[in-house]
Amino acid sequence: MLSQQEAKGNGFTLLETLIVLVIVSIMSFVLVMNLNPIYNKKVIDTFLNTLEKDLLYAQQFALVNESTVYVVFSEGEKKYRVTNGIGEDLLSRSYHQQIIFEAATLENRVIYNRQGSIQKSGTMFINYHNNKYRLVFYLGKGRFTIEKL
Repeated sequence: MLSQQEAKGNGFTLLETLIVLVIVSIMSFVLVMNLNPIYNKKVIDTFLNTLEKDLLYAQQFALVNESTVYVVFSEGEKKYRVTNGIGEDLLSRSYHQQIIFEAATLENRVIYNRQGSIQKSGTMFINYHNNKYRLVFYLGKGRFTIEKL
């Protein structure tokens, strides 16, 4: 049989185990609390990146095929479509329900002419939770910028 002194040194006490469990629980709680803002940031970043690529695609399609291309934003359906001049869908993409497009000087549509230029310059706003972005289309070569406000 082991003496009482030898048996005591072989394991952890209840207090030590509880302290470790409390520390792990606190760390897990902090991690879970930070997941939602990270998720929201990724949603808007992914959307803006995809929107930028799709607008560049629409411009390139208009330029290469020498046809008018429309990018139409449908806020009610939470999607935008890229169509050619005869109404065929080139691309249709849905976006998150909490992303909101607001027309400023530009309505819900962007038109690229046969040279790949924007037919009308203007501004749209994109809202997602507490973040607001400005989408500005410039006349000339069809350039645009997306700025966080």
